Amino acid sequence: MSPGIPFRDTFWNVPGWAQVALYVGGLVALAIFAWGLAERVRLWRRGQPEQRFDRIPARLGLVLTHALGQVRVLSQAYPGVMHAIMFWGFLALLMGTVLATIDWDVTLPLFGYKLLAGHFYLAYETVLDLFGLFFVLGLGMAVWRRFVLRPHRVDPTARFAWVLALLLVINVSGFVMEAARLAVVQPDWAPWSPVGWLLARGMRGLGMGEGGLRATHFGVWLFHAVLSLGFVALVPYSYFMHLVTTPLNVFFAKLGPRGALRPIENIEEAESLGVSTFEEFSWKRRLDFDACVECGRCQAACPAYLAGTALSPKSIIVKLKRHMHGELPGPIHGQLIKPDELWACTTCMACVQECPAFIDIVDTIVDLRRYLALSEGALPSTAPMALQNIQRAGNPWGLPAAERLAWAAGLAVPVLEPGREVEYLYWVGCSASYDKRNQAIARAVVRVLTAAGVSFAVLQEERCHAEVARRLGEEYLYQTVARENIEALKRYRFQKVVTHCPHCFNTLKNEFPQFGGAWEVLHHAQLIEQLLAAGRLTPKKALPATVAFHDSCYLGRYNGITEAPRNVARAVPGLRLVELPRNRDRGLCCGGGGGHMWMEVKSEKKVNLLRVEEALAARVDVVATGCPFCLAMVDLGRKVKEAEETLHVKDVAELVADSLE
Repeated sequence: MSPGIPFRDTFWNVPGWAQVALYVGGLVALAIFAWGLAERVRLWRRGQPEQRFDRIPARLGLVLTHALGQVRVLSQAYPGVMHAIMFWGFLALLMGTVLATIDWDVTLPLFGYKLLAGHFYLAYETVLDLFGLFFVLGLGMAVWRRFVLRPHRVDPTARFAWVLALLLVINVSGFVMEAARLAVVQPDWAPWSPVGWLLARGMRGLGMGEGGLRATHFGVWLFHAVLSLGFVALVPYSYFMHLVTTPLNVFFAKLGPRGALRPIENIEEAESLGVSTFEEFSWKRRLDFDACVECGRCQAACPAYLAGTALSPKSIIVKLKRHMHGELPGPIHGQLIKPDELWACTTCMACVQECPAFIDIVDTIVDLRRYLALSEGALPSTAPMALQNIQRAGNPWGLPAAERLAWAAGLAVPVLEPGREVEYLYWVGCSASYDKRNQAIARAVVRVLTAAGVSFAVLQEERCHAEVARRLGEEYLYQTVARENIEALKRYRFQKVVTHCPHCFNTLKNEFPQFGGAWEVLHHAQLIEQLLAAGRLTPKKALPATVAFHDSCYLGRYNGITEAPRNVARAVPGLRLVELPRNRDRGLCCGGGGGHMWMEVKSEKKVNLLRVEEALAARVDVVATGCPFCLAMVDLGRKVKEAEETLHVKDVAELVADSLE
């Protein structure tokens, strides 16, 4: 190199034998890493087949956004920043090592070109020093959080202590090694390595001579090399494997509608009904288990866990992970995972929303439920009665089918007729058809649609779509009823479907297409928002109140519809919209999903009471909903809390209808 040009002196102060040892050790470490990784891949491939190699550009986008960009991780302040700066610091140091290898072993010997020289080298040194410092800060934050603050969702065990200690020692030894070199050479560009330069000045200030500095450098170099190569070899056999499994799992994430469960194909002839043994999990589900970083975000967000039920989504996945690796032997059902854990799930997807590794936790729970429901007939509590009623009478209450349209008395609601086309089929659903309180929602929707001059009709043959059966694992009943409903719908002519129930919305929009029933489906809040924007509706009567919208899980988290109901509420004169602490795609479940409307689950506290307590603490007058399940659960909660006089519950359609008077 020309005098005065800064450059990386790769093996400064390192004798030839140590350089040879480094290359030999590197090959051994990479071979051990490759063998361990291959073993993991073989373990995953023993699972059942599953198609996850479609839409490659979208999958790469997910990796860039959530694996490299850490977007989901950063959704939580302290742990998000902690993990992000650790990850980005690690990534920068890894890329720095790769560039140094390319510089010394590729570009210089093959092309006579020194890559790490001049201004690029100075930038390289600064970036590596700063990101190395970020890495150390992140490790310090991790130690403080896990072993001092000790939030309940993380485990302050020795296993994590040595992981953090190893990373810290590797990184700090790199700084010491760099500092010793700079203290001896003292190049003009030393300040471009700010951390190493400051440490070098400290070493000089302590009176260390050149001999001591060289000995320190070489001793630390050997120590750093052994630890670094050991780390590479150790990755597939340790917690560090998540550096591989998490980006992989993000890449293979579920890209279809979040609310669409995988159907059991050819269910009449299927040999496997749900998951009874570990061998029946797909390769992707096995990868799910290995991708778990045990951060506990799923557990912290789980309403069933918050209510004190037997369920911890983290525990479910961790137990399956350890079972896969032979650490927890025995059968899955009954021993590894108790039925109470599975039935406690409300299928709200809060765990999936929070998981930085994109693990399909709810899908796994439903697959395990399917075995209990279809093969064992072991449905809990009063759930079997509700499913029998759906099969026999077409609704969970078992009430006569002839009474399904009784809610419409006096409204002159049009009914679909063969050969007559309407713009909207209004799918009413069971709750608004039979439940006295929720019938008011259907009547309000009719008043709103009529006032706006919308062409609509209801379906005389409508019956329960058995979404509750599917979530409880009774896939056979669901598929039977779904096909019956689809055939009934195909007899009529309509352009779109509108439903006020998010469970109906999700089923018709995302799951009926699996069986040949594809229509454009709107939630009533979306349609009302459109009618308001078009000037076809004009709320006039002021309703002076403070209102908070409770986000239904199946509307917000499942389908991303959060602003339409809020815009509808804002359009009503007098209403002042405020937010509850947990809202939109991080809203707190009402506790009615996953079959819980039709069964009792043992818990320390009811989920709906947790939500009502939030509303009471916010001092709102009205909780607005867009779901009959949510309305029923919040209504029950306010009665239990003896807050009927101070807290009211209204569907957004009712608010608009009241304002039209």
